[in-house]
Amino acid sequence: MALKHKRDPLIYQGKNKNENYFEGWYFKHVSSDLNNALSIIPGISKNKQDSHAFIQVILLFKNNGKLALKSHYFKFSPKEFEFTESPFSLIINRNIFSRKGIKLNLIDNEYSIEGSISYSDLADIRRNILSPNAMGFFAYMPFMECYHDIISMNHDLTGNISINNLNFDFNNGKGYIEKDCGISFPKEYIWLQSNHFDGSNASIMFSLAHIPFLGTAFQGFICNLAVDGKEYRFATYNKSKIIKTIYGEEFLEFIIIRGNYKLVIKAGISQDIGLLRAPANGLMNVPVKEGLSGDVDLKLFNGTRMLFKGSSKVCAIEIQR
Repeated sequence: MALKHKRDPLIYQGKNKNENYFEGWYFKHVSSDLNNALSIIPGISKNKQDSHAFIQVILLFKNNGKLALKSHYFKFSPKEFEFTESPFSLIINRNIFSRKGIKLNLIDNEYSIEGSISYSDLADIRRNILSPNAMGFFAYMPFMECYHDIISMNHDLTGNISINNLNFDFNNGKGYIEKDCGISFPKEYIWLQSNHFDGSNASIMFSLAHIPFLGTAFQGFICNLAVDGKEYRFATYNKSKIIKTIYGEEFLEFIIIRGNYKLVIKAGISQDIGLLRAPANGLMNVPVKEGLSGDVDLKLFNGTRMLFKGSSKVCAIEIQR
């Protein structure tokens, strides 16, 4: 059963967990004109103080020609959290999440969010017995604080979402899905993701985090770059190294090497941010800032030969420090 869940990380992992546990799915959607981005995060929080199911929403949209960003937290009884394994589905109240898409029916005193988005041609990451998910062999270690995986680096979207009677068209847009579960998010981390690069079918996810491990801690990272069907994985567990790290309030820069490969990441941090909640000991009480309109420039080299160069203006970025 454990191997089954590692092979299909979309499946709910926490049915035998009773407290100090969280699990969350991250579904990101960007419209074809790049004007609208919608991230939906359904999940469950198990603890003695405040167990509940939740759906977090963060929306980037154009308002009078300028970008605006809104975020909201919908809270539900744990009894409203339902799931199936084969095929995978997650149901919270009247909201449905599956490999094929999402259907939303979220209503409270501030927001009315309704509609559906269908997914096609999901792009999974490379997996094998030694590296069953994005965490490599760390996925097998039972004492990790947080387990992270990528479900789809890139896929096609069809559908519309209405938010407070405003229609958002995601037809011909692009999507991304990832997953986290465990006890707590890292106390410090940097995360970015984009799959909108002009002239190529490229997608990147980068995460650098403080990782507690056997009574000590280390800085671990995962970077997965997919370009036109080929995957380049840089990670702590495959002996990749970050040889340059610069970051401030408005920018990030990393240079990562693995063998003859070198990846240069330069990102501008959006000042339009939404507030999300992250877990600590299963409690969803840590404020996290996420922007959806950062910019990122990538250069990938094999020796002196450039394999890829691309830029994106719709990069999601989170920094917790």
